[in-house]
Amino acid sequence: MTDTFEVVRTASVTSFTSREHGPQTAAARLRDLGFHCGAGRDVTRRLLDTFDGRLNAAGLRLELCELDGDARELILSGTGTATARFVVVGAPRFVRDLPHGPFSARLAALVDVRALLPVMSVEATATPFVLRDRTGKLVVTTTLYEDLCVVDHDDIDLAPWMIEVHALVGYAKRAKRVCEALEQLGLQGEATDVLTMAATSAAIDLSGFAGVPGVPLDPGMTAIDGFRAVLTNLADTISANWHGAADQIDPEFLHDLRVAVRRTRTVLRQGKWVLPESVVGPAVDRFGSLGTLTGPLRDLDVYLLEWDSYTAMFEPVVLAALEPVREVLERRHEIASATLTSALQSPEATTWFAEWQHWLTEPMPDANRGVHADRQLGHEVARHIQRAQHKLVTDGRLVEPDTPAEEVHNLRKDAKKLRYLFECFASLLPEPERKSFVQRLKALQDNLGEHQDAEVHVGELRAISHELHDDGASSATMRAIGQLTERLDERRVAARVAFAERFEAYDTPATRRALAAALERIAR
Repeated sequence: MTDTFEVVRTASVTSFTSREHGPQTAAARLRDLGFHCGAGRDVTRRLLDTFDGRLNAAGLRLELCELDGDARELILSGTGTATARFVVVGAPRFVRDLPHGPFSARLAALVDVRALLPVMSVEATATPFVLRDRTGKLVVTTTLYEDLCVVDHDDIDLAPWMIEVHALVGYAKRAKRVCEALEQLGLQGEATDVLTMAATSAAIDLSGFAGVPGVPLDPGMTAIDGFRAVLTNLADTISANWHGAADQIDPEFLHDLRVAVRRTRTVLRQGKWVLPESVVGPAVDRFGSLGTLTGPLRDLDVYLLEWDSYTAMFEPVVLAALEPVREVLERRHEIASATLTSALQSPEATTWFAEWQHWLTEPMPDANRGVHADRQLGHEVARHIQRAQHKLVTDGRLVEPDTPAEEVHNLRKDAKKLRYLFECFASLLPEPERKSFVQRLKALQDNLGEHQDAEVHVGELRAISHELHDDGASSATMRAIGQLTERLDERRVAARVAFAERFEAYDTPATRRALAAALERIAR
């Protein structure tokens, strides 16, 4: 099945309603303007988007439209873009569940591996009105919605009816005249659609969860207030992703949870003289255990997500021979997933995290503070960033071609800690200078990440090779494993060779100047 397209593009949408006039008045006015009225049908418009609102951010809208409780149509629309429609059995969970075509490809570029989740649903009786010119060409479309309600939000003050006017590209003036005619009736219009107006009434945020690591901070505030604000924000991100990771909704929930946990450990360690010692030690251990627990599943997530790129150049016969490897990876993924889900849903885990959130919000007694608690935040953060940079550069200069992989991985951890400090305390630093430094750091991180992924996946593949050999795998499968191992090892070696160049580009006066410029305002 492929995408089908309307021949029209929507330039803008305006919605009208009135609590003083009934829908019949508006419908009569549309007929007077020459609109043709279609048959009214019961409709449910269900808005789909990712957890972090990627489609909304891109100005797109993906709806599952159910007509008369039976026929289902998926509609992808956006201002200034053609509308794609296709019949579906039910709501798609991932983009890969959609028919192939240009719009599903566009969705894939935005959504990636994220799940498409129901954001809100609106039920109504919908009556279409269309206006055509003398040649029969469609110039304006409108829909009258009656008996409007937002599902599971019975207590909101939502207008019982609305009219949605779509101005089509090339016919803006015609749509403007229609809008003016509705305004003359006393209807109130807003430059948005019915779903957005309903979401506003129901206090539903269509932008999704942002999960930014930084919070508003002042360099002159006390260090303990600043550290607690950062940790509170990170706890919110962990909380927002906790159930999605436990339920395995999509891989990004685990990734975002894992990153927030690592950022939390970094801030805790850097704040050991700011925060109470009685709190830091147990919290570092708890979040360390959570990080260790999430590691195996995340590694397998990455392995399976990268599988197609790892095997892209192989002939079909080799791909078929590698299927037992993929099956082992999927079985291990299921086991790791079950282990993580059980741990995240356990009373012990949910209780300690709730206690952590409570500690972050309760008043801090003067006696329960670190010795650096009352230092200026800006000075304290600058000191930690400078130390983290010094360690990264010092350790990086010691890396040689024969340096053990574990030491290279430790260097990657050093780079991450420095990056986390920049991200978590970003509001203290001037944006242009901060971005300039982080851009240099990211180039080095990308190389270290490529090396580590290849190192882990080569090791995993060798373990699978032994397992399959013992289980009597075919010679074709064993040869294919050898080919894949060689390819992954080539990636590892290439990343290791490229490290020297990447690190040399990072360990420069220009990088030191970028860091000094970023810290100038707060390092005094």
